[in-house]
Amino acid sequence: MSSRLLDQSRKIFAGMIVFSWVFCRPGFILASEQLRFKPGFNLFSPKADVQLGRESSADADKKLPLVNDPELVRYVNDLGKRLAQFAPVNSDYPWTFKVVNSKEINAFALPGGFIYVNRGALEAAENEAQIAGVMAHEIGHVVMRHGTHQASQALLTTAPLMILGGALEQSSGLMGRLAELGIGFGVNSVLLKNSRSAESQADQVGIYILYHAGYDPHAMAQFFEIIEKKYPQQTLEFFSDHPNPGNRVQKVDALIPELGPERKGKTDSPEFEAQKKRLAAMPPPPKGKQGPRSAIYTPPPPSSRMVIYEGQGFRIHRPENWEIQSSEGSVTLAPPGAMINGPQGESAQAYGASVTHYQPSSRNSNAWGLIDGTEQLVESLRHSNPNLRVTGRRGTRVSGRPALSTLLENDSPLEGQKEKDHLVTVRADDSLLAVVFIAPESSLKAYQPTFDAMLRSLELR
Repeated sequence: MSSRLLDQSRKIFAGMIVFSWVFCRPGFILASEQLRFKPGFNLFSPKADVQLGRESSADADKKLPLVNDPELVRYVNDLGKRLAQFAPVNSDYPWTFKVVNSKEINAFALPGGFIYVNRGALEAAENEAQIAGVMAHEIGHVVMRHGTHQASQALLTTAPLMILGGALEQSSGLMGRLAELGIGFGVNSVLLKNSRSAESQADQVGIYILYHAGYDPHAMAQFFEIIEKKYPQQTLEFFSDHPNPGNRVQKVDALIPELGPERKGKTDSPEFEAQKKRLAAMPPPPKGKQGPRSAIYTPPPPSSRMVIYEGQGFRIHRPENWEIQSSEGSVTLAPPGAMINGPQGESAQAYGASVTHYQPSSRNSNAWGLIDGTEQLVESLRHSNPNLRVTGRRGTRVSGRPALSTLLENDSPLEGQKEKDHLVTVRADDSLLAVVFIAPESSLKAYQPTFDAMLRSLELR
């Protein structure tokens, strides 16, 4: 055999060894599962995620009551970092886990690996696998980059020049620049509220991590079920921030066989039980300062400086200190902390404005008029707000077009308060553009000048 053929044979043989090691080793099927986990559209780099998370975490640490017990903090950090090693998406994040001294059963994640777990969640977990499931779920939000994905969607319409100018890659003050555009990651930010699709994705990542870390992957869904039944009043905030994507337990159970061979996973540890005892011996959490989106939080007053927001088919001015959360067909313009928990645990907007493209129920866009379309919209709002009532209505004009101004009264998500809403509707092509201004009755006088200025600025394009 010639030396050339011998060399080729050696290469082929070496390649077969590599092929055998990569494709035939037991873990390959599990490794291929990683390809299913792909973060969505994002204008930020992972490095920017870390920068945003670090800046936001420094701000959160000033606003939240944290548990500083060294043993408990060490345990939570060790557990979290051990779980993060099994994330299905490669990441080089400086994982940090902190405990909020709050009785509310909740947890939240900031971009770049900064995760906060409420004391109430640790106390409610019946074993280590369950609290590991909560933490693995939050790790899922981080590695799938849900926070900066939402911010990217908002930036497309609010600051294209910032994107072109490369400001997202600058080394410092990124959170401040985004805050000027109404995009924030503070503890009361609307960007901490996850969509049902993001929750479903975080569930999938969470059970993947639990399985590969050696825990019972059913534990995460078990925790959600247990706290909903045993602690209905304490879990309102959790299910507001983590909306149930529907059939959660069934979906988790269906995914588990795809993770690999069935095996008995770990459920508890002596160290977890020891930390539960440490928590039980600690003084109760301080009253009043509980954590993200607490109903006692009062937003800062609207800034007198207005900036332009370019939406889908419209333009409106907003206070520069208001945040933006956009989704398909709608956008929320609101101060930090505007999204809070209502009396039934639903997440509701207590302050600010929202703009929605509403399609009345008729295949023929000419078959409905402005009044008919508005009445359909009000009726649809009444499904989730049974005490909503119309207190006044008159004709007006928006951007030179006929419009309808409807005054509404409703129960505020602030306990014991009523809210006054001003709904303005105008036809925009084949849909109804609806702008609603929201404030509790006690704050309406302070917000009214801002609402009036926003309405005067509204233009249809």
